[in-house]
Amino acid sequence: MKIKKLHIENFRSILSLDLDLDETTVFIGANNSGKSAILESIRIALSRRWGIRGTGFTEDDVHREKDDIDPRVAPPVKIRFEFEEETAGEWPEDMIANLDDIMTLSPEGLNRIAFSITYTWNPDKEIFEPAWEFLNPAGEPLPPKRRSINLSGFYDYILFLWLGALRDIDDEFNSRSRNWGGLLRMVKIPPELEKEIKETLDKLDTKLLGADPKLSKIAETIGHATEIAIEEKPGSAKLRMLPMNIWDLLSRAGVILQNEDLRPWLPLNHHGQGLQSLSIIFLLQASVSQQLSEGFPEGTEPIFAIEEPEAHLHPQAVRTLWQKISDLPGQKLVTTHSPYFVQNIPLLNLRLVKYKNGSSHTTCLPKKIISEIPYKGEVQKVIDGKKWRCFSKDSSSGNVLATQSFGNDIAEELIKRLDSTLGNKKAKASVLKFHRDSRILISPDEESELTLLGKRIRGEMFFAKKWILVEGPSEYLLLHALGKSLGYDLDQHGVAVIDFQNNGNASIYPALADAFGIFWYMITDGDHESEKFHNQLLNRGFSEKDLSDHFDTLPKPNDLEDQLTADGHETLLRNILKEFYGQAVVTCSQDEFKKRLKNKKTFYMTRLAPLIASDQKLASKMPKNFTSLIENLKSSSHD
Repeated sequence: MKIKKLHIENFRSILSLDLDLDETTVFIGANNSGKSAILESIRIALSRRWGIRGTGFTEDDVHREKDDIDPRVAPPVKIRFEFEEETAGEWPEDMIANLDDIMTLSPEGLNRIAFSITYTWNPDKEIFEPAWEFLNPAGEPLPPKRRSINLSGFYDYILFLWLGALRDIDDEFNSRSRNWGGLLRMVKIPPELEKEIKETLDKLDTKLLGADPKLSKIAETIGHATEIAIEEKPGSAKLRMLPMNIWDLLSRAGVILQNEDLRPWLPLNHHGQGLQSLSIIFLLQASVSQQLSEGFPEGTEPIFAIEEPEAHLHPQAVRTLWQKISDLPGQKLVTTHSPYFVQNIPLLNLRLVKYKNGSSHTTCLPKKIISEIPYKGEVQKVIDGKKWRCFSKDSSSGNVLATQSFGNDIAEELIKRLDSTLGNKKAKASVLKFHRDSRILISPDEESELTLLGKRIRGEMFFAKKWILVEGPSEYLLLHALGKSLGYDLDQHGVAVIDFQNNGNASIYPALADAFGIFWYMITDGDHESEKFHNQLLNRGFSEKDLSDHFDTLPKPNDLEDQLTADGHETLLRNILKEFYGQAVVTCSQDEFKKRLKNKKTFYMTRLAPLIASDQKLASKMPKNFTSLIENLKSSSHD
């Protein structure tokens, strides 16, 4: 079973949170934003047998809006899970029969189980108490006869595995640990072989003890301990050099690794932290495979909760780690701080966690947008006839849904088809709203483009609070230099500068920013390209009102080099270009100078940017579009 939906209420930093979970879901965000709290709520709920082993919660887990609030009077902790089939018939018949008392059907006819846990202060008993119940599709408790099943019957189908960020190789590869110890305890040795091994161990042990008389003297001295302990004659003590039985032998098992042929074989704890961390992840995989093959009923699927799998790994290793995590069986819930890890994660699998106004919140890229437009009549005819990939029918509402953004031409055709049934005004309003709402949907082709072109900034940008979108590297360097000079370091304040022309198209990044709730601002040149970018945004579904506070251009028809020249920096730029072109660039015509300047955009800006960063007076004379933006960011509270 996989968790399809999760609701968390009044737990640690979370006031109320609803999450849709995928087969692999990756939580990203700043430190202390609430990522670990999400995984911890799942860990507490799914690794306990409620009413048998206690709660797993403590009073410190209760969300308090203020420090002075007593957790006993605060609202109770609530964790609700919804497990549901992906497709009809996915769950095996035996599982359905065994859990019939707590299983219900979704509106789509899929088997589902909803499970809720609460942690509440009981004033009569003066203790915090846990409680559990199974729910119907409306979220109401099932009648007593429907939940009479032993709770352990439900947990028989839950194989939960937790790996915290602070993992220790000695704890994980210990014979008493759940995973490594569990694997060792599953080893079955035939009785005949066990007897033979024990006899061999005894013989070897005797030989070792007889190798040096000092060993017998040591044993005799230690034997005097029994004289004191039980007040009788000295007892006997023997030194045992080798394990006494099979379990003693197995419990001392350890992993040795060799990095390369010329390096020695060494115990795992003698290798680097990165290799140790990876070994623990693969230990989980080995443990799961063994447990599923031996002890769990059909239908059981593992649920992994892994914090920061990238810990201690170099960037190249982190980039390849995503595929290893994705290939683990069952459901994976992961937190990460690594842009190298995020680079390879499908956008739909990301959940951005933010702490705002006293509580944790999440944003994500939606898989679909459901309209208010019925999928019937002329609308259905045109959609089916055109075979538009972006549209289909929502089974619950019967309305048109979109899985991709769509352009103005499609919106206009939908308006025409709706006109006869809804009237022009209502038809136009419905379609324009649908068009705008769908702007944040990303098509597979767009994601592929981002993967190919935008890997350099794709991981980093999701950890930023604000995005500034510019055309190329020159503007990127200029903005960072201005930030340092004008007292607003962009990295320090969580601002990512994205040169979108080299990493996708103009409309993708504003769409992603809106989906994830990230403030964005775009500055383009004032040439004919600016109109193209503007129209790309409008065609995607952004309105002129949307763009009025987010889109700016240099004065027409100037590009950045034209504007720098118009702002009085021609002499400085000629002297910078002299390093490349020689003295001739100082005296050439202005047209020739601008041509050479535009041919060496990155070259001149790599020289100009350090001068700007160290000279506030020079910085203040840079193009107003850029300096005003930095000043506005300094004084704003966008986050």
